[in-house]
Amino acid sequence: MKSKYGKILVLMGGWSNERDISLISGNFVYESLISSGLDVIKLDLKKNNINKIKEILPDRVFIVLHGEGGEDGEIQEYLESLNIPYTGSSSESSKVCMNKIITKNILIENNILTPKFKKITNKISLEYIESNFKYPFVIKPASEGSSIGVYIVEDRSNYKKALSNVKNISNDILVEQYINGIEYTVGIIKNAALPVIKLIPPGKFYDYDAKYNSNQMQYICPSGLKNEAEENLRKISLDSFKILECFGWGRVDIIIDNDNTPWVIELNTVPGMTKHSLVPMAAKEVGIDFNSLVIKILDSSFK
Repeated sequence: MKSKYGKILVLMGGWSNERDISLISGNFVYESLISSGLDVIKLDLKKNNINKIKEILPDRVFIVLHGEGGEDGEIQEYLESLNIPYTGSSSESSKVCMNKIITKNILIENNILTPKFKKITNKISLEYIESNFKYPFVIKPASEGSSIGVYIVEDRSNYKKALSNVKNISNDILVEQYINGIEYTVGIIKNAALPVIKLIPPGKFYDYDAKYNSNQMQYICPSGLKNEAEENLRKISLDSFKILECFGWGRVDIIIDNDNTPWVIELNTVPGMTKHSLVPMAAKEVGIDFNSLVIKILDSSFK
């Protein structure tokens, strides 16, 4: 098996707001590949050491970079220029999925339900937003992960404070219809949807603290949905994955509203890979242990 994969480089860290999470995920992946007996090295990627990839010249790269630089097509494009195979989606589909505005436009064009939205610019007044979106509504950066900078806005004063906070993170901001409902997530491996996970956060939604800092966050798998509803979510997720031309693996986040209507919120092309992350959790439910999952993802480097 060792000769099949050659020298593997695990890329982790990066320079996004999700750097710390990437380092945790990357080390889990690295240790897993070591335990599988493969030839593997790791690199804490920074803007000033990207040339180390050329020096190492791996046979393939396992990308465990989240957010800017790692999930937005930048590193994928660099690896493509070196003709080095890598895990996951292409640079083009990574770019699309990282930008929620582009993603949502493509989903809408293909009749996939996603919350109504508008890009916030200097020309968009609060009065315009209030006439087109009912309170509460959501504002968030167009290109961040891990729910960084996501705010549920209850009123005018709340809006001004939230907008000011988001502007510290990004200049590319959108306002989005708030969907009151239950959050679910669907992992995808090799064009197969894993069991659905139901998310019960301690607060209003599955935010950064709920993801990484809360002891009260609940993950329900099996989801408890009826078979038909579960299969519907898996189908919607796979359809979204294919429409956005994703490859190998990923995760689709969905909210089912109070009328039992599912809304696609976003798609992640490099989800978390700690042993407590969502894709490993769903894989375990169908008998795929962490090491086997890592190998399945590694196989997506054979495009």
